[in-house]
Amino acid sequence: MLTKKEILEKQRRYLWPNYLLYYREPLALERGEGLHVWDVEGNRYLDFFGGILTTSVGHNHPKVTERAKAQVEKIIHTSTLYPHENMVRLAEKLAEITPGRLETSYFTNSGTEANETAITLAKAVTGYTEVIALRHAYSGRSTLSMNLTGIASWRIGGTQIPGIKHALNPYCYRCPLKMTYPQCGVACAEDVEEVIKTTTSGRIAAFIAEPIQGVGGFITPPPEYFKITAEIARRYGGLFIADEVQTGFGRTGTHWFGIEHWGVEPDVMTMAKGIANGFPLANTITTSEIAEQMKG
Repeated sequence: MLTKKEILEKQRRYLWPNYLLYYREPLALERGEGLHVWDVEGNRYLDFFGGILTTSVGHNHPKVTERAKAQVEKIIHTSTLYPHENMVRLAEKLAEITPGRLETSYFTNSGTEANETAITLAKAVTGYTEVIALRHAYSGRSTLSMNLTGIASWRIGGTQIPGIKHALNPYCYRCPLKMTYPQCGVACAEDVEEVIKTTTSGRIAAFIAEPIQGVGGFITPPPEYFKITAEIARRYGGLFIADEVQTGFGRTGTHWFGIEHWGVEPDVMTMAKGIANGFPLANTITTSEIAEQMKG
């Protein structure tokens, strides 16, 4: 086994420098079990981060590893050109636990791909091209998803895709309008309509938002926020996309998905990370009526 020094030397030589590492003395991890991880020097740590909110049932969970081993021994890859029991059973289970009429899934490999798929779906279904995202949002690392992202440090290469507009985010603790909830009347939600009316053609494909912004700073909207913004999005022709990549699968407590805390049913929901406890899997789920319009 390589020493910590050897690992860091190879990291510097063979990997891009924008692989960000935590801590002045990075932890070269070797294994994990449950809530703990061990580095190559044998030190044990309590893992509060979970691989960026990914290892939802802990490291090396026996049920997960046993099923993964069993499948690897059968067949690893076939493509989606052939139906498979595991795929349809997972889609059926997700239809059971997602809110409302969401029941039709499209599986991909990452949250970035799931969000890209959702935007493509919204544009195809509505016939419109403009999208409303939020400041301080994080949507992924592709060109499109970085343009959806509302944080400069995660938007490499500038804004290259037209038609993406950013509304104020519901940041009550540091209100961008210098107002106080509830006297503000949830003005941040009304800003979504102002952005549509003043920076778009007046008809949008979608409004996309994380129920709780993760990378932006764990920003939780007020109770009325999503009921107001979802209604605004639909009134101007768009779909409401809930980005549950970080908030899904019990991460926020009480409910399977974060948006359920607000009692709002999205038209489309994206998920990744905790869906597979670290394996590369993501999903874009919607209603049968919407999915039916996305053929080809």
